[in-house]
Amino acid sequence: MQSTSQDIDFDRLVKDAGGSKTVYALVTPETEAAKHLILGNCSAGPDAARRVHLEQFREAWTGKQFKSHEILIERWTAWTAPMVAMSAADFPWRYPTSGASEALFHLIAQYGNRAHKERFAPEVHIFAGEYEGYRAYAEACGIAVVEHARADWEAVAAQLPASALFCLSQPSAIDGNVWSDANAFLALVDNGREPRVLLDLTYVGATAELPAQRISADCGAVLAVTFSLSKPFGVYYDRIGGVLCRHPVPSLLGNQWFKNLTSLQLGTALIDRHAVLDLPRKYRPVQQEALLRIGRSLGLTLRPSDVYVLATAVADSSTDPQLAAFLRRPAGHPAATLRICLTPAMAQMIGTAGPIKIAEASP
Repeated sequence: MQSTSQDIDFDRLVKDAGGSKTVYALVTPETEAAKHLILGNCSAGPDAARRVHLEQFREAWTGKQFKSHEILIERWTAWTAPMVAMSAADFPWRYPTSGASEALFHLIAQYGNRAHKERFAPEVHIFAGEYEGYRAYAEACGIAVVEHARADWEAVAAQLPASALFCLSQPSAIDGNVWSDANAFLALVDNGREPRVLLDLTYVGATAELPAQRISADCGAVLAVTFSLSKPFGVYYDRIGGVLCRHPVPSLLGNQWFKNLTSLQLGTALIDRHAVLDLPRKYRPVQQEALLRIGRSLGLTLRPSDVYVLATAVADSSTDPQLAAFLRRPAGHPAATLRICLTPAMAQMIGTAGPIKIAEASP
């Protein structure tokens, strides 16, 4: 959807306050420390860290690079175990991807191709206000998108067509919170039919507390699990992610060889250095201070989301109605909450906004 001049004005207003409508990853000192760890200092030739980094690219004919994505995915599975219940044996097909978005597109496209071969009308179902990419990828593949109110989740699960594909994020992109009914929804969808849920765990690792129940990725309804380290670690432009599937995805087969070794090395280092709750807990006070600052500037009473770079608000009679319409998620629903990203203000507060100072050389 093309932005209007009013949207641009409100985007500027929100950013001037230190927030944003779009969710941006927060680069932290821990992010950059991990990069220093793996890249080392090459001002006078490779040091030990840079040598390890460079050597991983050598001797491709030996196949030694193949294990790099397997290491990351195995570490991610163990890293998320306090939050995610998943049997590795149920998802034997694993591919490294450029964040979660590449995986989602390939999975949706494969579903569309299957529908064409098996001659049924494909439908991607989502909850209103979910990650925009689900709709964008489905529509790019010529697949109809059916949107539901999440409050109607029981009826949605009971009536979901057997051939439909459902895309679900947990924690939820709708408001940045762990959706308390997600496991119950998956259980209702799992009624002996073929797996038909793409479970997007992009925000796992971005919350400061464990959910009341682990996320049921082991539910029979789950067809594939996608993940990304963009939001947990502020590495959006390093494109670190993967997908675990019950069935092969032929269009992702080449990713086992054609992959970014630097990103995989960085992802592994970040997971090894920080437990799944560490950074959200460390930056929770920064989240709280940022939402207070932004709220005062915009005239909103913001509440922290579970995801540490997000906050929500409920519009009332004192709220600018046009600002509320801009931030409301799902859009166009008068009773929906407002969601705002805190990353710009948080980056200023922790010192990862703006240029990096260069140390002056000693005389």
